[in-house]
Amino acid sequence: MRALHLDYISTRATSPLAIAFLIVGLVLATLALLEYRAVRNELAEVEARAGELRKSDKRSAAIASQGPRDLEAAAQEVKLAQAALQRLALRWDALFVALESARANGVALLAIEPDPGKNVVKLTAEAKSAEDMLGYVERLQSAEGLADVTLASHQIKPSDPLQPLRFAVVAAWVKQP
Repeated sequence: MRALHLDYISTRATSPLAIAFLIVGLVLATLALLEYRAVRNELAEVEARAGELRKSDKRSAAIASQGPRDLEAAAQEVKLAQAALQRLALRWDALFVALESARANGVALLAIEPDPGKNVVKLTAEAKSAEDMLGYVERLQSAEGLADVTLASHQIKPSDPLQPLRFAVVAAWVKQP
């Protein structure tokens, strides 16, 4: 049998062709990795959209399976939400300017209750005397932004030692663009 000569330390130089193959292999592996990541991200987006569609299908099936009472309740909730949105969208600054211009000593404004559907605002206030109350109503009538100002009700609070006059005023709220 012949003896084998094993040379573990090679003195040969690496060929340029081998280096070129190594570089091309590394570039192709990098491109494959980048393509894999792009496809994985696209797949995640498609799966998310599919999940959203499944959820919306379940919601629409649940709505379709609801009885008439549930649909009426949902319609009522929608109306309440729309009313809340109308109240939030009101231009409060014009109303506050009108109320500030009508401010009077001896009158305390307690509540402001707008009705956006009717363009009406109800004010509840307390006055020390009937003269103060009537003066305040006159100021509101001349205030810009309010129209058809009417004294709706008034009563004396006998339980209070000062006996203030509590009154309500209803006015048309002129909305400014």
